[in-house]
Amino acid sequence: MARKTGPSSPEIVPAAPTRRAGRGQTLGDRIYDDILQLILTSQIPEGGRLPTEAQFCEMFQVSRTVVRDALSRLKIDGVVGSRQGQGSVVLRRPNAGMFAFPLVGSIADMQRFFEFRQLIEPEVAALAAVRRTHEDLARIRAAFQAVGDALVRDEGGVEADLQFHLAIAAAAHNKYLVSSMESARGNFAQCIQFARALSTKPDERRGERLQSEHRRILDSIESGDPSAARAAMALHLSRTRDRVFLGS
Repeated sequence: MARKTGPSSPEIVPAAPTRRAGRGQTLGDRIYDDILQLILTSQIPEGGRLPTEAQFCEMFQVSRTVVRDALSRLKIDGVVGSRQGQGSVVLRRPNAGMFAFPLVGSIADMQRFFEFRQLIEPEVAALAAVRRTHEDLARIRAAFQAVGDALVRDEGGVEADLQFHLAIAAAAHNKYLVSSMESARGNFAQCIQFARALSTKPDERRGERLQSEHRRILDSIESGDPSAARAAMALHLSRTRDRVFLGS
């Protein structure tokens, strides 16, 4: 049933629930996805005011705590924000293709996985710049070349891209870091495939940008510069996240 968000707000009809993740998806994840879908379908447009917490509670039949958790994460992700006199408003509308991708169980989970990567991988790259051996560099270069070859053939290069990141992890020579990244191999592969599927730019330009980012990481590790390697990996992951979430 439609419900109004305020005296001057349009009616909002909740879209079909995005209950795609079975195991592991929390109620907060589901409400995050459901609110995000209202934004993606422009039922709440960019600059538009969101319903109040109480209205969301009624709309989705959940507690205020669950709604606050979902809204808090949407604010952290830069999708919604607060404006004086307006309450919560939509700051930007992410890439609508996210919900069409069949392998993704929860967009909230994908966002949290990016956070994990952004916390871990820049430090892994910094360690690799200090500890890499000639053999490590050979593996990283080979993976870098494999990504480039796949993109030239207009292939996704998902496995080669994954190997590039895992080769860097191996070069850090810390079994705990390698183990944590290996255990998340499926998530890494899905994240990379997701970025490829949602890129809205021509393939050639996408490949050039991707390899330019990879080249910066490789060069920094080869030169033994941990600060540059850390910064290069952080930039790459930030841009990858934007490619996924914003379709840029």
